[in-house]
Amino acid sequence: MQVHFQTPHQYVFVYENVKHLLLLWPKEAKKQLYIAEERNETLELLYPGETYEEMILDQVDSIFFCQLETEDGLVPVVLGATFRYRERVIAMYYNRENPNGPPFFFALENGDLIDIPDEEYEAVVRTFLREFPEYIQDGEKHG
Repeated sequence: MQVHFQTPHQYVFVYENVKHLLLLWPKEAKKQLYIAEERNETLELLYPGETYEEMILDQVDSIFFCQLETEDGLVPVVLGATFRYRERVIAMYYNRENPNGPPFFFALENGDLIDIPDEEYEAVVRTFLREFPEYIQDGEKHG
């Protein structure tokens, strides 16, 4: 199912085990947040209220869009999901320009992105795949 809005800037992400839809309206400098619930093959958007919207936007605003420095240069990324792994909050990001590319994972501590040690990275990815199988289809990530 394809849904189109008047803005080309819509982002589905999971935060605190809740699926959200963020709409950005650049001309109005406005953000709208909805809770996205899947019911019988339908995605229902629920407005959570101004207090909840402000609280979540305050928590994710500084980490939602980031620039990652890679071997190929700077990569603009978007927050796709957060989840827990061994008492730590992990953030999954995807490439804003190539959403079907491989995701990036970081530990999230006090609003900072921390590299995950190489020896834990594979287990983090497996945890993500187990908790969010809808993000992976035919070997590709969809956000």
